[in-house]
Amino acid sequence: MSTTDQVGSGSGIDAETWAAAQSSPEFTALRRKLRNFVFPVSALFLAWYLVYVLLADYAHGFMSIKLVGNINVGLALGLLQFVSTFGITTWYVRYANRNLDPVAEQIRESLEGDASAASEKDDAEKADAPADDAEKGDTPADDAEKGDTPADDTEGGREK
Repeated sequence: MSTTDQVGSGSGIDAETWAAAQSSPEFTALRRKLRNFVFPVSALFLAWYLVYVLLADYAHGFMSIKLVGNINVGLALGLLQFVSTFGITTWYVRYANRNLDPVAEQIRESLEGDASAASEKDDAEKADAPADDAEKGDTPADDAEKGDTPADDTEGGREK
């Protein structure tokens, strides 16, 4: 069985099931929760970055104020860009773990449950169908026709 044949990887779940899941109230609520976090936080960060760039370009006097030794306001604000990026990432991970992942897990489990029920039905139908031995693969007669001999019958290309 390939990884594409496993439940949850797409096979076994038809397009109608995916469409129904995407239009479900649970999925809609999940997308709303994600958007309510991502868009405002992204806008806030971009505004903070724009302020930094504008200050660096137009407020040379302010940005060159020495804080400690050779560290000035511009350098401190630049380093705070990195700090804010890591802070937002940590904030998002906590938010996702608490608010997004449980809902996504419920949706996934319901889809996989539907898919496994459908695959069990397909397996039951396959079990009722007669098996064709010719399609199953090589048989000992096929090996003899190909000239293949078992490995223990030959030694170094010579027969025992």
